[in-house]
Amino acid sequence: MIKIITVLSAAALLTGAVSVSASAVVIDGEEVAATYDATVAEGSSDDLPSSYSSLDKGYVTPAKSQSYNDCWAYSATAAFESKLLRDGVVTDINAVRMSELHLNLWATTRTNGKGWIRSISDSGYCYIAPGYYASWQGGIFESDAADILPDSNIKGDEVPTDRAKYGVTAMRYVSRNNMDGIKRAIMENGGVTTGYSHKGIFMNNSTSYYMPESYTEPKNGHQVEIVGWDDNYDKSNFKSTPKNNGAWLMKSSWGSGSPLNGFYWISYETKYLFDGKAYEPCFAIEQYEEITDRKKMIQNEIFGATYEVTLEGKNEGVFLNRLTFDKDFYVLDKVIFETKAESTEYELYLVPEADGAPSNDTDTWKLIGSGTTDHAGYICTDINNIELTQSTASIAVKLKNNGGDAKIGVDEWVDTSNGAFKFIPESEFGMSYFYDNGKMTDLMQWYKDTLNNDMGGTLVIKGLTFKPESGDVNLDSNVDILDVTLIQQYLAELEQLSTNQKKLADFNGDGEIDISDATAIQVKIAS
Repeated sequence: MIKIITVLSAAALLTGAVSVSASAVVIDGEEVAATYDATVAEGSSDDLPSSYSSLDKGYVTPAKSQSYNDCWAYSATAAFESKLLRDGVVTDINAVRMSELHLNLWATTRTNGKGWIRSISDSGYCYIAPGYYASWQGGIFESDAADILPDSNIKGDEVPTDRAKYGVTAMRYVSRNNMDGIKRAIMENGGVTTGYSHKGIFMNNSTSYYMPESYTEPKNGHQVEIVGWDDNYDKSNFKSTPKNNGAWLMKSSWGSGSPLNGFYWISYETKYLFDGKAYEPCFAIEQYEEITDRKKMIQNEIFGATYEVTLEGKNEGVFLNRLTFDKDFYVLDKVIFETKAESTEYELYLVPEADGAPSNDTDTWKLIGSGTTDHAGYICTDINNIELTQSTASIAVKLKNNGGDAKIGVDEWVDTSNGAFKFIPESEFGMSYFYDNGKMTDLMQWYKDTLNNDMGGTLVIKGLTFKPESGDVNLDSNVDILDVTLIQQYLAELEQLSTNQKKLADFNGDGEIDISDATAIQVKIAS
């Protein structure tokens, strides 16, 4: 078993730790070296327009001016703002302003010395925002964060997170080898984020930018929101000339004082742009939910994926997170996991406890969902009203990748070439496992045995749970006529109710379940 799992990165394992790779390249303010894939997809599908602008459609907020080396925070909040506007959840552009400061402060070193090892003024990483949003720690409007002020001494876990309005459940990663995918993501979600290397010498009249592939000097990362495109944007508009016409419309975070009010055209062929090895992930927010006091994200990590793990040389793998559920939030509504493997078949299982660990007996596992990933990124699956009967259980994700190794996200430590850690996970034994050949192995134990490292990592597998309200007898998060029918079937001894369902069925609170409860629910529905 000693080599059965491997950590996927663009760099080799060095002295028990993964050196910083393209998956965690620094953006905004530091020059770094990273790998690069020069391939750019050509052409466009017939069903896509030759030009499009979310800005013209009113889905993009005005350009802001970053305060620190936090373009990564500005581009991420801009993408979320665009998604809300695109969906019509918020129609007033001035009312949808989200707090970049909250994201920046949240991503500072925590009081235990872990998390993202940075201060408010330090550079960041492309992976910070996806973890922040997927953990439901963020999605906070500036109006709700007015009392949060810049503080160089604040710790990440001292930043309040109970003000978040929306939590992300699915994110789509995009890359330069699928331009159609980028365009569709913009049209469907309002905008996407991406990093690129910005050098002032390649800016032309503060309106257009193109870094040629021939440029080999160190990069200077910058992250922006892409909100449109023009296949016919003339290549002569750039300071140096790319091979072909075509450019993306990008929103930066340098204020609105430029000729295009803080927006710029950037050539399709710009080196490092949408490059999956140099600056990743480039992402669009696909799904989110309004956060209420009846929903709770159950998770072992809040930082999101920094790398991927896989069963080496196998296209199938079973990965588990052992979760402790809140007794009041006893219905599993959704499962979220991260993977970079597209077109991967998956099955989801609820795994009971056995001697303080996930059960090895697969006959006791309950299939709760299945599907095929239609994109790389954070995958969300709706679960059909699964009642949680154990306070601790595991969610297992069984992956089958016919195009390669099965892989899933992990929040493993990140360090730089000089050995300075930039991210330290809060991983512990008993959180994450993998199952193979009838054996359950703790992921932390694998890190210790294989890499002689105690920091380890935690798999990115989460469960969204909800607390049913009185009358929601069928546990579908709605009180409707179906609940009335279920009570009637129970009274006719045609259906059984669990202990929790019986409490919900006793709508009038008199300790009995009878026709008066069904009638009271009908009155509520009609009111």
